[in-house]
Amino acid sequence: MKGLIIKRGNEVCKAGIPDNGVSLMVNITRYEGAYWNVGGLKMPGDVHVTWNGGTLEVGDEIEVEFAEFDEATLPDTEESHKSLLDTIALTHVDDSPDMWNRKLDTYNRLKKMLKDENDNIILKMEISVSKKRFTWLRKKK
Repeated sequence: MKGLIIKRGNEVCKAGIPDNGVSLMVNITRYEGAYWNVGGLKMPGDVHVTWNGGTLEVGDEIEVEFAEFDEATLPDTEESHKSLLDTIALTHVDDSPDMWNRKLDTYNRLKKMLKDENDNIILKMEISVSKKRFTWLRKKK
């Protein structure tokens, strides 16, 4: 099978799913720092598989090799893709007044940003058009 050999420090992991793919994901966020993981989806069966991963600090190194091998390292987790979707759907329902107020505030901020951006574009177009008219009138004299 084709997959990834990932080396981090003394750890080596062979991530692969026969006749399917795997992915290495690295996320760097503003507030939560950086983290990485390796995973894939076994088909048929919709089983989400993950191998090692974790947080990253400045200076950390991960070596990744695309390779072909006979056996993969046993995954850390295997979970039905459907159960993951159900869990996400259930855990992200928040109809509290506080949540709706935050959503409304976000909506109003984004709406204002779009309006300001649109006004700025229109203003730039008007300035550009008036400059072209001025240039055209000047050339005629």
